[in-house]
Amino acid sequence: RRTGVWTPPRQLNVITVMGGAELDFRDARFGPGVTEVNVFALMGGVEIIVPPNLHLEVNGLAIMGGFDQRAHTLGHPTDASAPVLRIGGFALMGGVDVKVRLPGEGAFDARRREKVARREIHRIKRGR
Repeated sequence: RRTGVWTPPRQLNVITVMGGAELDFRDARFGPGVTEVNVFALMGGVEIIVPPNLHLEVNGLAIMGGFDQRAHTLGHPTDASAPVLRIGGFALMGGVDVKVRLPGEGAFDARRREKVARREIHRIKRGR
């Protein structure tokens, strides 16, 4: 488990076998450029929490499991030196779950915020 203020390496390998890992990047200090997280999850899971202002790329393969990105972060960075978090890997009967949360925000508050945002999007689409 990695939370709080920390500096992730340029390449981080995460291996879980019948267990779990949590990586919280909300207070992480990224260097410029790409930071890669390579995940191997065998009958286990990895939860990755990122802030909404971080450019994120998720691409992985899952067999009898899943790679899930529930919320969206910013699009492509306009600054070439802006930090990018690239998450990839393999999950067999396990999963990788990428969630976007504000700093200090708990799971319940994040779900409530996302629900309000979805309602607002639907209201705008309907023209009300």
